[in-house]
Amino acid sequence: MADETDRLLSEGEIDAALRRWRQPAVADDFVDRVMARIETAEGRRPRRALMRPWVIAAGVAIGVLAAALLLHAGTARVAPAGTRFVRFSLRMPQAEQVAVAGSFNGWGRRIALHARGHGLWTVRIPLRAGQYSYVFVVNGHHVMPDPHAEGYRPDGFGGRNSVIIVGSRGMAA
Repeated sequence: MADETDRLLSEGEIDAALRRWRQPAVADDFVDRVMARIETAEGRRPRRALMRPWVIAAGVAIGVLAAALLLHAGTARVAPAGTRFVRFSLRMPQAEQVAVAGSFNGWGRRIALHARGHGLWTVRIPLRAGQYSYVFVVNGHHVMPDPHAEGYRPDGFGGRNSVIIVGSRGMAA
């Protein structure tokens, strides 16, 4: 007994089913509607999305500025344990370079100050609590005391050194 699901289709039945399956049902006016849309689209000029060079340049400049600010913001330093940052600054508009040397580093190595604009030079140095003598070295050879120092002491060579006292909280005492 052949079950209905086991029945084999004849070649004619298969061909008829394939013809029905391959032939999509579309509205009679389908071709006319497609052609009308194509003709309308051809009548329009395509719109070009162009950016002006100054807009591109401004975007690049903003990106570079943002990257520089982010990189600079990430350079914050933390003072080593037991020390505090002390800011040394000098207003010297005619200077090409400014450094500081003092008893805090054995008077050996000069520490360069950074130009901040309008003749202002600054640097932050981590120091332990204590009293220190120091001088500024302008343009590599002109040695001068800090005009705004807390105090001064003779340098032993006929000049004077600036004095700073760093308290335990990092403030000048």
